[in-house]
This record gives sequence, C-alpha cells and structure tokens, in this order.
Amino acid sequence: MDYLINKLNKTIICSVIIIYILITFAQSTPAEEIFFTEEEKDFINKASVLKVISIDGIAPLSYLDSKGNIVGIGISLFDEISEISRLNFEYKLYESVADALDSNFDIYTNAEKKYAPDNMLLSQPYLESEALFYYNKSIDPKQLAYKRYAAIKGGTLPEGIKEEQAIYFNDREEAINAVESGIADFGYGNAYSLAFYTLQNGYENIITIPTGKEDREYCVGVYQGNEILLSILNKSIAAIDSYRMDAIVLGVASHVERKITFSMIVNKYGQEMLGILFAMIAILAYAVYTTYRAKQRIEIENKRYAILTQISNEYLFEYQIKSDVLHVSEKFGSEIGTRNNQAQVIEMFKKTFGEFNFDDMEESMHTIKLPLSDGDLGIFRMIFSYLKNESGKVHSVIGKLVDITREEKEKEKLIIKSQLDGLTGLYNATTTKEAIIKSMKNKRIGDIDALIIIDCDKFKEVNDKYGHLKGNIVLENIAKALKATFRQTDIKGRIGGDEFLVYMHNIPSVDFVHNRCQQLIEKIRENSDIAIAISVGVAICQESSTYEDLFQKADDALYNAKKHSGSRIEVYAEENEMCLPTNNLGIDYSNMGK
Repeated sequence: MDYLINKLNKTIICSVIIIYILITFAQSTPAEEIFFTEEEKDFINKASVLKVISIDGIAPLSYLDSKGNIVGIGISLFDEISEISRLNFEYKLYESVADALDSNFDIYTNAEKKYAPDNMLLSQPYLESEALFYYNKSIDPKQLAYKRYAAIKGGTLPEGIKEEQAIYFNDREEAINAVESGIADFGYGNAYSLAFYTLQNGYENIITIPTGKEDREYCVGVYQGNEILLSILNKSIAAIDSYRMDAIVLGVASHVERKITFSMIVNKYGQEMLGILFAMIAILAYAVYTTYRAKQRIEIENKRYAILTQISNEYLFEYQIKSDVLHVSEKFGSEIGTRNNQAQVIEMFKKTFGEFNFDDMEESMHTIKLPLSDGDLGIFRMIFSYLKNESGKVHSVIGKLVDITREEKEKEKLIIKSQLDGLTGLYNATTTKEAIIKSMKNKRIGDIDALIIIDCDKFKEVNDKYGHLKGNIVLENIAKALKATFRQTDIKGRIGGDEFLVYMHNIPSVDFVHNRCQQLIEKIRENSDIAIAISVGVAICQESSTYEDLFQKADDALYNAKKHSGSRIEVYAEENEMCLPTNNLGIDYSNMGK
C-alpha cells in the first residue's frame, strides 16, 4: 500500500480517465429505435424551453470555461438529448447545490444517485465512476480520525466522517484546491473530476487512491409529478450508445485548459527567476541608497536655503492663477499679513500679475506694497517667473519678495529732505514753486485760491542788533506760526532769507485770507520776545493765471504794503490794477478774482 501511495501521481490519474472511457460502458447495449407515446409526443410539442441546471466547479461534468461558456459532459449529454427528442433546453450553473435546488428549474443534471433529494425522480445513470480517496501528501492516510475533510455544501458526509471534521466548500474544485493548499486534509471525489482538475491546475501536493468500495452514478433528475418528462429523458439516454457516450466524455476531457500557476513557473524557470530577483534587489537597493542620499542633499539644501531666507529679507511665494490660491513660506505668513489679510494680499497679487504679458517675458521685477502683520505697509521688490501647463497657459507664478521698506523710506526721507528748508522745515523755494504750479493746474473751475507773500520788515536790523543766531530763532518762530495758522492742505514754504510763501486752496472769501494773515501776525508777536514787523501781500488766483503772474501780483501787493511803512496786509485788486489795503473795510471785493 505504501508503495502505491508513493508512486500514484498525476500520470496514473490521467490513465484512469482512459481506463474508464474504455471500460465504463463496455456492457452498454446498442441504442434501439425510440417510440414515444402519444402523451410524450404531446408533451414534446407543447413544451417550451426547459431549464437545465447544475453547479459550477464539478468539471468535467459541468463548469464555466475561460470564456464564460457553460460546458461539461452533462451539458453535452443534453445537446444529444435535444437532437433525439426535439426538446429545447437552456442551461444555468449555480455556486452550490443548495442554491441550485432552491431555484426554479425543470431538470437537474449531474445528480448523484446516492445523494439526490428524496423528492427527486432520477433517470437511469448516464455515467458511472469509481470514487477516489485524495489527500495532502503531508498527512498520514492511516491516521484520519482528527483530520479535516473537504465536503461539498448540500452533500452528505461519507460513512465514518464526523460533522466536526468537515469543512464545507461550494464545489468540487474548491474542495480539491483546499486539500492542495493544506486548508483541508483529505476528501473523496470521482475519477473524472480529480483527473480534470489535476491536469488543469497542476496539483503537486495531492495523492489519490482508488477506494474500490463506492461507485458514483450520475443521473438526470426531475421533481415528482414530471414522470412524462422523465420517461422522455430515459428513452433519449438509452438511445445514446456507448460509443457515442465515450466520444462525449473524450471530447470534454480533451479540452482541459491548463492553468499557469506560480509553482509551475518556479519549477520551469526557478534559477532564472532567482537571478532576476537578486538583480532587481540589487538595483532596488542601489536606487534606495541613491534616493536616500539625494533626499539628504535636498534636505540640506532646503535647510540651508530656509536659514538664508530666515536671516535675510526674502519671502518665497507661489500663486496658482486658476485656483486663485497663494502658497507662502512660513516667514512670509508670519511677518507679512497674509494670515489676517489673505484676501487682500491675493487681490494685490492678482492686480499685479494682471498688468503683465507673460508671453513676452521669462522673468520680471516689480515693486509692490503689502500689509504687514503689525498693520503697517511694507514695500517689496517682487522677482518672479512662471510655469505653464500642457496647453501653454500660465499655471502658477513663482518668486520671492525682497523687503526694501527701509531703503524706500530712507530714499523718501532724502527726497523730502531735499525738498525742505533746513532751518524752518518748510518747503524750500524750488519745491514750493513746483507744488504751487501743480496745484494751479489741478484747480477746479469755480474755486478761489490765494497766493500770499510774507516778509519780515527790517530783518537786517534784527541780525545786526541781536546777531544771526537770534535772527534764525525769529525765522523758526515765523515758520511755527505759519504751520499753526494755515491749513494742512495749504502749501507753505521759505523762498528767501526772510520771505515766506503760502498758497491757499479753495478759500471761501478774501476776508478769510485776511483773517488768517492777521492771526499769523498775532502769533508771531506772541512767540517773539523782540518786536517783529510783518508785511503781507495777497493775490487772488484767476482762471487764466500763471504762477509768474500770480507771484508778481502778490509781490506788488507786498511792495505796496512796505511802501506804506510796513506792518500791513495788502490784497492786489484786479479792477483798477492797484493794491488795496485790507484794513479798509469799505473795499468792494466783488470784483476780485474776475
């Protein structure tokens, strides 16, 4: 027996098929002419398509091939029956016996006579096979008391097998596969199925032994009440002679589709696969090593660059145009107000990039003002480039911001300083003239503006008597009085040693100008510890006035004030082209400014 166990293999199983094909139906009688009764003929004539069912995974009796077609000995048998009886059939396979029996069917093919339900009528057997015992080669077939049995759902357990030993599977192939893989230890099956799946799946761990004690008889089954149909099926099966049945079995067995399994590949190309595996491992290890080194270098570069940007005045950003999303470096987000003013910052970016034609540039530079986290405005030089997508459209703008706030403020201070008089802090002569000319150009029609020249009478005597230091203090006091008296929007400047110029925007009346000039004189007197005399000349700006004309008229008014012993406020009158003193309350100002 041990010798048989060790020597029995796939070759013997394949031989079993041939043996059974040659001897199974050796006793079959030739088919006789079929005579159907009138009832049977009437049934055939009235019958529609009959549903024939079985279960999948019991090859070669019935199964789905690689193309999804229902094939098998039982299916081919009914093709023959259809030719003989003229009945029409359709086929359906189920995953388990229980599912098949619960379905609505007419005929059950491949029903084992021994395990068929009690309410099922069976035809005469169309196929017989001896049961084979198969087991995993790792177990001792003499010690099966506690081994796991591979059972089929819906079937009955063989004699001597306990319920606690059974592991149930949907079909025969699953059961055999379970024994092959060690999930179950042993099972029983017909020689046809074992031979078929061994050839198809290339089992290496299964050993089979003929039992010699149990025959499998496969029949066609119908439910009780369908005796006429069963009679037609019996007569049709009897009409199929043994040679034709052998041809059916051989035809199905010859179409075994050999599956390519991993174990087959290993057995055939094991050494080559091992070599390839070692080569792949070596390549992968080298790739991992180089990737790790590259990642380390990138991390060092990123850290280096992060440190440099952290200690410098640079801020990195990426603005994705389509999604309208702004990505910034950590320093950017903490120092520039993107966290609290993100929408405002993005809007500024959109406005800036909307001014550029990216098709005509590779890299650009721009100055932008952005809100800072402390609420102030920062000035930045934006240096950026862009990325395009597959369609050639700009996808995102990448760049950096360089903080030039300090430099710009220093530059602004220098510009302002160059515009101011060093002693008084007022505009110098050049800046004053430029500012007044610009205001005159922007003057709205209907507005009345005034130009005022202020001069310190006999200022030379102040310098001679008290010294230049005292004279400078007097000039500083006059500048302070100017700032305190006139509006912030009025232009105030020093145009000479002791001469000052004021340009007033949109005055309500000439009296308004006079009152401010009178207040100025009073403030100067209050702030000075020496007697200071001030003369003032005023000219009203006409629509067609130029700076030179306006200045000349104010200078003429000033000259007239000084000619009358000074300390006066004179307004240039257009009507009679003469200077009129404002302390003469009887003056008619209605002609002024026409």
